[in-house]
Amino acid sequence: MKKIFLNSSLVFVTILMLTSCFGSKSVMSDLEMPIAINTVNSVGLNELNLKHGVDYSIMNTISADATVIYSIQKKGKQITILEENGEFEIVWKRDEATGKMYRYDFEGVARFGFLNNTYDRVSTREFSPEYIVTNLATYRLISLAKARGADGVIEPITSTNVENHGNRVVFKTTVTAKLMKLKADAK
Repeated sequence: MKKIFLNSSLVFVTILMLTSCFGSKSVMSDLEMPIAINTVNSVGLNELNLKHGVDYSIMNTISADATVIYSIQKKGKQITILEENGEFEIVWKRDEATGKMYRYDFEGVARFGFLNNTYDRVSTREFSPEYIVTNLATYRLISLAKARGADGVIEPITSTNVENHGNRVVFKTTVTAKLMKLKADAK
């Protein structure tokens, strides 16, 4: 009797595990989406207690762009945000019972960059296309700054352009900043 109970329990648990693995994609809304994050120090020129030319130098100005496409499908029941080159795609669906949107699916890796004074707790649950495109452009700017050996950026400027194309809205953001390099202590 004990053996039959153990076997039936094992079969029941196996069935539960298999149905959870092959169940609906709505389970994915509880999973974390893969995100790569960069941060960089950002200061205004008036905040520096350093002397230009003595303590630091401004290397040059760099810019980075990002474009995402926001679209509504199935009469408002599904929203997709797609990076223009296919780096990632995020899909939200509307729960018909509650009317709330939930993250249904994603592909790729979302790359987000934050200036240290704008970095807060990153949430993958509720993204707006503006949030996504701005932080993607900032990620790219930070990557450029690192590649050029900068210690930080000064006076970043973010500019976003929005174009409506029927049920698709294209968000293009450019982030521009001056690169700062600290001079090594000569003592």
